[in-house]
Amino acid sequence: MYAYPEVTRTHGLPLDSSLVLAQLPIFPLEVKHMSILSADTIAALATAPLPAGVAIIRISGKNAHAIAQTILKRTEPLTPRQAHYGNFYNAAGEVIDSGLALFFPNPHSFTGEDVVELMPHGSPAVVESLLNATFAAGARQAQAGEFTRRAVLNGKMDLTAAEGLADLIAAETEAQRHQAQRQLAGELGSRFDDWRTQVLELLAQTEAAIDFPDEELEVLTEAAISQKLQALIASLQQAMATRAGQRLREGFQIAIIGKPNAGKSTLTNLLTGAETAIVSPIAGTTRDVVRASLNIGGFPVQLADTAGLRDTSDVIEAEGVSRAQTTAGQADLVIAVVDAAEWPELDPSVAAQVRDDTVFVLSKTDLNAPEHASFRSGSASVPLNLTDKSSLDTLLPILTEKLQKLYAPAQSAATLTRQRHVDCVTSALQHLSRGAALFDAPPPTGISELLAQDLRDAAFQIGLVTGRTTSEDVLDVVFSTFCVGK
Repeated sequence: MYAYPEVTRTHGLPLDSSLVLAQLPIFPLEVKHMSILSADTIAALATAPLPAGVAIIRISGKNAHAIAQTILKRTEPLTPRQAHYGNFYNAAGEVIDSGLALFFPNPHSFTGEDVVELMPHGSPAVVESLLNATFAAGARQAQAGEFTRRAVLNGKMDLTAAEGLADLIAAETEAQRHQAQRQLAGELGSRFDDWRTQVLELLAQTEAAIDFPDEELEVLTEAAISQKLQALIASLQQAMATRAGQRLREGFQIAIIGKPNAGKSTLTNLLTGAETAIVSPIAGTTRDVVRASLNIGGFPVQLADTAGLRDTSDVIEAEGVSRAQTTAGQADLVIAVVDAAEWPELDPSVAAQVRDDTVFVLSKTDLNAPEHASFRSGSASVPLNLTDKSSLDTLLPILTEKLQKLYAPAQSAATLTRQRHVDCVTSALQHLSRGAALFDAPPPTGISELLAQDLRDAAFQIGLVTGRTTSEDVLDVVFSTFCVGK
């Protein structure tokens, strides 16, 4: 736990909290033992394991430079950050290949350790032989995400930046790339650091009140602790309400609903450009949820074609209808396919699932001209011939605009991109809310001590996100998604 400095007061008021914060330790409230493997020198392929013109083998650790000299049969030191050309040799003294070597001395490297990058040709045979040469010279195979893990442990980045790096590597759309780059640059980490600083400021002021029990409420009131707590809670709640960052990383959920034989599967195939769903004139063909991944306007989308909504005595079809209703309820956006001949009337089973922002696709317009009428404010109704691929030119801009609106709130609030962020913020909010409730019905004595503990717990939870407070288990979860060479 923190050992907080003694706080003195002047004229009955606590000192400026910034003076107290300057004396507080920077790192964790509590840090469990970590098995830091930096005593080992690690090596791995940092590029894709495919034939290529160039491959990169990364070596990190205290013996990285010596291992590189052995492989290059070089006696003079490598000049930092300067490319050296030469032959790479195996343990038997045979030439494996020729290429470049780059040396990055600690702490000015990706991992914060000595790092050497060897760049041979990208032949799988060359890569395997050169990796074996590094192992023979004293390195060991890196574990998944171990390079980035060492970067975090050595203070080169925090956990949110490491997660941003993983997301950048995995990004498949422009919007995902943009969000990952922002997180890698420290945007999310800075927001959490700011929240933690606010909590520690409140904690410093609260600790000051503990030493003056007779004037406790006066000190807390004059420091506006209650008001600051409420403002902090509101900021965290706004971040919790904005789940667009997590949705962007995982894919926005779009559900296609409608009556049987309305054209849902035809629309699914139109959007995917493939025979994703079975199309048949027989009503009720789709019995389960058919899913597909798409890129719409730079946003990742998980598309779900659902069973037709209607009352049925068929047990299997009824289960499909139930799954369709559940999928629609969980979706970020709903597309309701309606036969143009029936528009603007909606079957009650369909109407129960639509929302104000639902996109209505009026199908079979090649057979029926729809009556143009708005169903709900904020909704869009689009008459389409689903057998014509050019219909996408009309539909895709509308869907892109809807996705942009879904993601827009993430531009002004902290973008929580993972469930662990949500879990930590949820826990922090519980502690802060409990502390704030003390002002509504203050106990006879000791409000400061109770509040201080809640603030410590909240700071701990917020610190878990960035790694200010962490454990081996948290690190294992974060780096389990990384590839071996990163």
